Amino acid sequence: MSFKYEIKEQKVQSTASIRTRTSVSQLPAVIGKTYGAIGKHLAETGGICIGAPFAIYYNMDVNDLDVEMGFPVAKSISENNEIKNSKTPAGKALEFTHVGTYNELEKAYRPAMTWIKESNFKESGIVCEFYLNDPAVTPPEDLVTEIKIFLKN
Repeated sequence: MSFKYEIKEQKVQSTASIRTRTSVSQLPAVIGKTYGAIGKHLAETGGICIGAPFAIYYNMDVNDLDVEMGFPVAKSISENNEIKNSKTPAGKALEFTHVGTYNELEKAYRPAMTWIKESNFKESGIVCEFYLNDPAVTPPEDLVTEIKIFLKN
């Protein structure tokens, strides 16, 4: 696996999201349910999605992930008990793209973390994944995930 790494300044993007805690084993079900609920809410309230669905990981505890999932939106949405207005993180991040199954994402992180260390950067602990195509219609080996590992200044 070979990745093209780029350090890019990330800008804040308004989002409609749900933040929760879950285990890695439950993550696929939680993500599916969450995207469905947010999509339905946006459709019912006139919210406008303007980009790919994302997940922001605030830790990497496989038994207790702190994760925010949602969609970039054009403007603030009407909130409910679960779905909130939020923003993607801003700042410097290592950005790269993984092509392949979601189960292989962990393999993409190992060389990235080595690159960060060898390049004298430090990770902040926040990682964003943007899912650029639909797993319902895309073969698993063709799934494209844009990964952003945020760095400490």
